[in-house]
Amino acid sequence: MSKFLFMLNKICAIACILIFGVSAAQAARSTYNPMVPRQLKIESAQNDYTYGYSILSGNAIDTLEVPNRVVGWTLNYEIFDRYLLRPVAHGYAALPQPVQLGVGNFFSNIAELNNTVNNLFIGEVKNSGISLTRFIVNSTMGFLGFIDVASQMGLDNKPMEMDTVLGKAGMDSGPFLMVPIYGPTTARAAHGDTADNWPYFFFPWYVGIGAWAVEGIHNRAQLIDQEGVVDNAIDPYVQTRDFYLMHNQGKVDPSASMQNEEPSVDESFLDEIDG
Repeated sequence: MSKFLFMLNKICAIACILIFGVSAAQAARSTYNPMVPRQLKIESAQNDYTYGYSILSGNAIDTLEVPNRVVGWTLNYEIFDRYLLRPVAHGYAALPQPVQLGVGNFFSNIAELNNTVNNLFIGEVKNSGISLTRFIVNSTMGFLGFIDVASQMGLDNKPMEMDTVLGKAGMDSGPFLMVPIYGPTTARAAHGDTADNWPYFFFPWYVGIGAWAVEGIHNRAQLIDQEGVVDNAIDPYVQTRDFYLMHNQGKVDPSASMQNEEPSVDESFLDEIDG
């Protein structure tokens, strides 16, 4: 029996050594994970987990800058936008303004479902109720949302994306991504956008893709007046990345609003990039 206890104590001691040894090794090397909530311990806060990369707005890191530039940026802006999306968007912009306004109102009305749920997550019960009321009013009196009757009744839009909810909960933006066709995003935003797509899960996949394409063309058409901001930039990739990240962080923390840092940038430009 004593021999058994001796062996058990020895095994426990070895296990403790291995556990603390692995922990020390993990602490010695950088294990920065931008997707986890911020560390609250002083020791963790003092450690450098950046791997030498610059920390961007929202604690984002552009760890994939090379593929983002070579693949994502080239496909999105040098090919897809220049030869397809931009000409289509300019053609869409030639449609009567009431038609464009109606399309924008329709997709904004669908987003009220997300606003209703997401505002509840951050404790904004009043804004959640306003969002639900807007959806009901515009879906009925506004002919499926093509007419924004709720705004005319004094019920202003209270947007709240899941990406912002996660940010307010303490989740960092994570790695910046330039996804082909999809555009600029982050790991956190990609998760948030996936969650915000739940209203389309009730429809066939081709309806969701069609709606995504039409909304993308509509949003791109709103950027026509701002095309020079990117086209004339010294480094269009960096400018688009920084605008996107700072705008998203401004939603999480209004004190970090892009308007305070770059007053020359049109806020609508940032909204459409984010959209």
